[in-house]
Amino acid sequence: MKIAAVSDIHSPKNLELLKKALFEIDLSTIDLFILPGDIIYKGKLEEVDKVVEALTVGCPIVAVFGNEEYEHLHEDIRKRTSGKIRYLEEEKYFLKVGGEILGIVGSKGSLDRPTFWQRKNIPNIWQTYNETREKVAKLISELKSDYKCLLLHYAPTYKTLVGERPSQYPELGSEKYEKLILSNKLDLVIHGHSHKGKNYAEVATTPIYNVALPLTRKITIIELPLPLKPTSLDFYINKK
Repeated sequence: MKIAAVSDIHSPKNLELLKKALFEIDLSTIDLFILPGDIIYKGKLEEVDKVVEALTVGCPIVAVFGNEEYEHLHEDIRKRTSGKIRYLEEEKYFLKVGGEILGIVGSKGSLDRPTFWQRKNIPNIWQTYNETREKVAKLISELKSDYKCLLLHYAPTYKTLVGERPSQYPELGSEKYEKLILSNKLDLVIHGHSHKGKNYAEVATTPIYNVALPLTRKITIIELPLPLKPTSLDFYINKK
């Protein structure tokens, strides 16, 4: 199974780079396209349509919201991308591949230390991040699929943040997710948000991919050990 993943397009800033990166891969071979957040720049809702137009792929597209898809825009973004992009907010998504199933839990994720702006402007942000981690942990523990993937916007480990200022690690992700990665023996973790970190790291034997476009300058291609083609591209189960 071949997965394509890219985040932090921040359209219009990196829209042309996205188009160039898409041109450099064979889209006909992709089974699943993943967008781990920040496809638009600072809430520019009109840019959603441009990104969707660029993503002319023949496979399912699964996404989570980033910090620049402001929460009050989530419903509008869902409407604009209806039938094209499946957004997950502490939700599950399942894709059947031959006789096996890939299960994904998707969420924006959490920070170990909310940013100054968040602390000042978002009530109960510490509690919200703790609750998000708990919801994600519960969903991951409930996955009954052959292969398990965690999809976040914020980094779930500090290992892919190497290259950023260490003092900023807690405001770029949460290493508290490492425990649930280990305890649930996940097969794959994908995130974005970090523009200066590392594209790849491992938590024990679980591969962690940071697919932020400003970092990678390309679409990240991930091949799972599944020599089968999807029999249904729109098979999914969604539960809160």
